[in-house]
Amino acid sequence: MKNDDFFSEDVLSGKLYNSAVIKRLLLYVLRYKATGLLSILLVMMSTALFLLCPYLFGYAIDHGIANGNKPLVYKIALSLLGIEALRLLMVVTQSYFIQKIGQKVMLDMRMDLFNHVQSLPVSFFDKNPVGRIVTRLTNDVAAIGELFSAGVIVVIGDICIIVGIFVAMFMLHVKLALLTLATFPLIVIIALWFGRRMKDSFREIRRKLARINSYLNENITGMKVIQLFNREKKNYENFDGINNDYLKEQVKYIHYFAIFQPTIAIVSAVAVSLVLWYGAGKCIQGFLTLGVLVTFLAYIHDLFEPIRDIVEKYNIIQGAMASSERVFSLLNEEPEAGLPDSRPFQKISKDDVKGAIQFENVWFSYTGSEYVLKDLSFRIEPGQSVALVGVTGSGKTSIASVLTRLYEIQKGSIWLDRIDIRNVEKAVLRYIIGLVSQDVFLFSGNLRDNLTLFNPIADTKILEIVESMGLTPFINRMQNGLDTRISERGANLSVGERQFISLTRVILYNPCIIILDEATSSMDPISEVLIQEALQKITQGRTALFIAHRLSTILHCDKIVVLSKGEKIEEGNHESLLQSGGLYSQLYKIYIKDELAALRV
Repeated sequence: MKNDDFFSEDVLSGKLYNSAVIKRLLLYVLRYKATGLLSILLVMMSTALFLLCPYLFGYAIDHGIANGNKPLVYKIALSLLGIEALRLLMVVTQSYFIQKIGQKVMLDMRMDLFNHVQSLPVSFFDKNPVGRIVTRLTNDVAAIGELFSAGVIVVIGDICIIVGIFVAMFMLHVKLALLTLATFPLIVIIALWFGRRMKDSFREIRRKLARINSYLNENITGMKVIQLFNREKKNYENFDGINNDYLKEQVKYIHYFAIFQPTIAIVSAVAVSLVLWYGAGKCIQGFLTLGVLVTFLAYIHDLFEPIRDIVEKYNIIQGAMASSERVFSLLNEEPEAGLPDSRPFQKISKDDVKGAIQFENVWFSYTGSEYVLKDLSFRIEPGQSVALVGVTGSGKTSIASVLTRLYEIQKGSIWLDRIDIRNVEKAVLRYIIGLVSQDVFLFSGNLRDNLTLFNPIADTKILEIVESMGLTPFINRMQNGLDTRISERGANLSVGERQFISLTRVILYNPCIIILDEATSSMDPISEVLIQEALQKITQGRTALFIAHRLSTILHCDKIVVLSKGEKIEEGNHESLLQSGGLYSQLYKIYIKDELAALRV
């Protein structure tokens, strides 16, 4: 199987503007449209007050200082103080509302993502590293939050300032306004040139950050293997390469940004020089007042601040656009509950289930090309216990995966009683079928929560079920009983204790059909005896499917299905298969030989 079939780097469209992404982002903002409209109103009002200050300053020069009118100067000074105080109050209020919108959008988007990730099929997680998904939920959502908290509405204010300044300039003096406007195309060209390159660099930064997160997650999760095989140095070198790629992209982004700021400053100086040169001449000639010239110079100074701000926010917007593409691409993934066609789900409940299972010409592949189950057919009667036997890679665990619809088959049908399981809602199907896997996943918390999976089940019921299965010794081993703390992935428990939790949590849900995938593998003899006795009790009256390499665990089964390379090659009970002299007979002889060798030791 090629690695490319599973893992691929993030690919972004590279579009400057994506209408579909914008529309979906707006849907989140519109949830808080009242706060958003109030923020925009405050931006407009603060912009008007901002534009008024330079004009009053010039008016004070021409009509107050020039004429020696002290009362007018005092009035204008107090007005300027009041205007700035009012504007500051508006800016603070507007900033609060903008930040509030950004945080709420982040909350909503993160909750939608988390909910959607839980609905995705297992095959999605086979193809996407955990670190990449975590990056979507953290870094990418944070970038989108920054778009709303420090991007869009602020840019609206900057645009209003630029437009307002030019309007004020043309009202004051047309020729000086045109002279200032002549430098504007140069600013636009510079901004677009740098903006496009910073945008591409920002996208690469996000992509390479996802690689870092993926690699870190994989290495921290597999730290025990790394240390056992002395891979620390090699993994350090690999991470150094990934980290350096990220550093180079960050340096490139900083390089663009560092050059952009002085370039805008040079254009700003050119504009000031032109206005000062032309305006000073007109002042000397008496065609222009000093107050108007000073007002123009103040407006020019104020003009380039929002331009610089827009370009900076442009990069925030482009970074958020790149993050939005990644987030919405994840949200676009088909959820697990989807059907390949429009057939309605058939109503079914536990009380109606008898437990018959039939595989009919089933073909299944994880990649869509290399089949691991090939034209497989067999039947399990209600209440019957059936074992799946075969060497590693024969397809035993894949049968459990397709029966619980963790993966979907490509051809054929799987029937539950007389219903095709593709017509049964997956949540309902998994209430009916319980799976005890050899790979037990435990959550950080206490024993009680790991048994009940945070459902409100009384302690008395838990202990009653544990006692009925004969598994009380496992509880007695625990220092604090049901309150025993469980570390991440159950690292502080033995294999037998983890298997006890896996088995008990399934029984608490009382499934009609139970699948036991290597339920007693790698156990100590005492734990294995306890679990084996419990298995015999819980499978009574239930349809049971045993998957095991150790043949001692399946001798009591009603029927045995022997698999090889995804195909059924034998079927029958233990005695008949031994007499046939096929693969099962060979496997059993090897098993007996190993057991005798172990006894001699």
